[in-house]
This record gives sequence, C-alpha cells and structure tokens, in this order.
Amino acid sequence: MDKNLKLVSIAGIIAFILALTIVFIKKNQKPPDATVLPQIQYKKSEPLKNKDDVLKGALNLYIAKKQQGVDFSKGPCLGTIASDWVLDIAHNPRQAIDEKSENQCADFKEGRAHHFIELDPQGNLIGAF
Repeated sequence: MDKNLKLVSIAGIIAFILALTIVFIKKNQKPPDATVLPQIQYKKSEPLKNKDDVLKGALNLYIAKKQQGVDFSKGPCLGTIASDWVLDIAHNPRQAIDEKSENQCADFKEGRAHHFIELDPQGNLIGAF
C-alpha cells in the first residue's frame, strides 16, 4: 500500500474514533450540580454586574430548589435572584398553567422586580427579560 494512502487511512481511523468519543461523552454527560457551578455571593440589595452573573445566580437557585424537591411541573416562581431580578419556571412552549397568577412571581407583577429569568422545568434557559 502506498505510504500516503496509509497515512490517510490512519488519519481517517483516528478521526472516526475521535468522533465516536465526542458523541459518547455528550450522550453521557450528567446535568450540572451545585458543586460544578460557581456560587454567586451577593446581597439582595446589590445589583448584579452583568447577565452572566444573573444566569449563574438563576442556575444556582434552580439547583438548590431542585435539591429541595420543588415540583417544577406547574411552572412556579422560584424567587429572587438579586435586586430587581426573579427566577420563574415556565414551559416552552407556554402552557395554560404558566399563566396562572399563583405560578408567577409576585415581586415582578407588583413592580418590586423589573427583570426575570425564565427556565423550563428541566433548567433550560427560555429567556432573560
């Protein structure tokens, strides 16, 4: 067999093994847990500096509530992330249960918070508003 053909064959095999490895790793990834995400330390009266901090705070609150056994299926408000921000759970696409007053964040509805993060029940980001 030609030397170049051998190199191409070996490179193809390596690429194939690498692709299989990547697929296997992605398929077997565990969801994030509180030990992986950095904990955001803040005072509730302190505004967070950027949306990355808000998103980290939202994920940390989501994980804490999940560990407490909160039922996310009804789309509850999980509470305050920081000054002017709350975390709400909703379905994507929205369901009638998401529109119920008891499942929406009172701080947002009553004007004490002006921004909210929406996650679906599995913790996926719907939006930051």
